[in-house]
Amino acid sequence: MQAKTYLALAALTIASLAGSAHAQNPPKPVPVDKPAFDPKTATPSQLPLPSPYDKMLAIEVAAGDKKVDWGAIYDAIAIDVDANSMPDKTSAALALGVKIADGLVAVKSQDVEKLNACATQIESLAKKLGAQDSDLRRARLVRENANKGKWLDVFLELGFLQSDIMKILARPENANMRRLIIATGWMQGARHVSHYLGGHYSPEISNVLREPLLVGALDKDVKALPPEILTHPRAKGLPEATGAALPIVTIGLDQPVSPENIAKLKALADKCIKTALDQ
Repeated sequence: MQAKTYLALAALTIASLAGSAHAQNPPKPVPVDKPAFDPKTATPSQLPLPSPYDKMLAIEVAAGDKKVDWGAIYDAIAIDVDANSMPDKTSAALALGVKIADGLVAVKSQDVEKLNACATQIESLAKKLGAQDSDLRRARLVRENANKGKWLDVFLELGFLQSDIMKILARPENANMRRLIIATGWMQGARHVSHYLGGHYSPEISNVLREPLLVGALDKDVKALPPEILTHPRAKGLPEATGAALPIVTIGLDQPVSPENIAKLKALADKCIKTALDQ
């Protein structure tokens, strides 16, 4: 059974349990006095970690009976990183975003070796950013479930591991590192998806790259980074990359991304990630 089927069943199960609980114990309305919304004092929510997983599922649905070789895509795009070679937190954060995106493609490939390598690298990079062993216990669960072939559990635990890491980075003192992880995570996901579309172009499928609001917010966050980060040798390519990506993904609900623009996105993401990893 494919991972998307497992995910659908899990979602239906969770929804059913939630509905049953409400039916048995319907919540009582509680009046709450709330002040009027004031945009001047509102705190903007933080961007979540972008995930290429929804795009991969959409590609599989569109591909129909044609199997998508995610293992081959992983081999072409994923990059191994050594946490010990990261000279500072900025470098580690940039690399962590890359490996989180790679990890999701490894799950889709259902390749134990690839997934174990990603989980180990994610764990090592997170420790560079201050995570403790207790914060990363799910990395062990990711590897254990992969070795048992429990790919739904792998997906869920990897998601929880990412959430644990991002909670650590939600602290005010880690805000800049969070932005870097989100930026390179999106860029590496774009590399995986645009690589596939480069060899299997379809106007309908190309619309999975449509993300004007997310990339617009990402571009704004990146350009708000302090000068010492924006001039860092490994981060200096981010503002140009996010700015160039924005018009490419700013399309209508049913509009395609042209093959030429997919190639442009791939090229700018390649350059950005290679700079981020000092390659």
